[in-house]
Amino acid sequence: MGVALLCLALALAVLTPDIRTGLNDLAGVPHVSRLISHALTMWAATAALCMLVYWTHTPQTTQRAVYIRQAIAAAATAVMATLFVIARTPATNQEWFSTYANRPPIALYMIVFGGMLTYTLIDLARLSLRYARRLTGRRVTRLGLHLFAAGGLVALGYSVTIIVVAVIELAGGDFTADWTKFSYVCQLLGIGLIVIGSVLPGTANASAAALHRAQDAHQTELMEPLWRAIVQAHPAIPRRQPRPTHLWGRMTAWAASWMGDGRSLSRRVLEIRDGYLQLAPWFDGHVQTRAIALGRQAGLSGLDLQAVVEAAVVALALDAKARGEDQAGTGEVEPGGEDLTGEVRWLGRVSQALDRSPVVAELLAEREHARLEGRNWVSKTLDDLGFGQAQQ
Repeated sequence: MGVALLCLALALAVLTPDIRTGLNDLAGVPHVSRLISHALTMWAATAALCMLVYWTHTPQTTQRAVYIRQAIAAAATAVMATLFVIARTPATNQEWFSTYANRPPIALYMIVFGGMLTYTLIDLARLSLRYARRLTGRRVTRLGLHLFAAGGLVALGYSVTIIVVAVIELAGGDFTADWTKFSYVCQLLGIGLIVIGSVLPGTANASAAALHRAQDAHQTELMEPLWRAIVQAHPAIPRRQPRPTHLWGRMTAWAASWMGDGRSLSRRVLEIRDGYLQLAPWFDGHVQTRAIALGRQAGLSGLDLQAVVEAAVVALALDAKARGEDQAGTGEVEPGGEDLTGEVRWLGRVSQALDRSPVVAELLAEREHARLEGRNWVSKTLDDLGFGQAQQ
């Protein structure tokens, strides 16, 4: 398809005033740029047709079908070149076909060109629709093929008009400028539909992949506070050390996650879970109980409450380990998801709770206050819950 689009782009570029004049002057042949443009247009359609042949034919018949279409295009190109040389059209500022259509060689030239295009466009539409029927579950690709077929059928207005006008001129008639306008409209509209149909599947797939990467990068960013807290306490865990928290550092981290194509996401989950294993001896069941109570007081329930409780357990375990306190080993953290997607969403929720939850901040403040009073934090928590009075 790349060859077809390249030929089509060159065919249009050749007709721009500067390039057209330059080619004519370089070759020393008036209007040779027109022959080049027509040949490129014909080969662009042939290249697209050969691509569809590869998609729709069996391996046993593909090569022969491609050779036949290429041979027909080559023969048409040779005939057109011969008729162009025979016609010897002088230089003029007027539209080439309109000016010289009454010359038999030019009329025959345009009949060959229009006939070749008509055959190719019909075959193009036919094979596009055939291949679209074979595809199931790939709506964007099928839409692209239908646009491709529609473009070929619309462009028939251009090729058929060329043939009709050339035949009228050979018969001694004349055509109006309205026919020329109609053919140009069909040409541009057909080219537009074919180009859109060609690039739509690839563009849609690339956009979907980019969106998926952006979502992965966003999820990685959501896990950043939890991951950063864990790897700063366990420097041997991460493959790379955390980047700075300023805007540029966060943008760099997001770009690295986006380029990672999901690898950064899975690696971050593994590193967090590895950190959990090393923190497990400091997980405190009393912290869980206190976090549940505070969370309910704050109106939390369900997954929000569970995430806050886990964040509180992890935060206070990190704090206890950093201060060299005795291991509690009475708490535990359950896996948050059955697969990578579930784990990513859950750890992102826990990470945001660790970073923003007032419950976590309050528990950390309570522990610090207990230290300042010289009391054991766990004993204070038991007193607050009424366990201490019951023991007395």
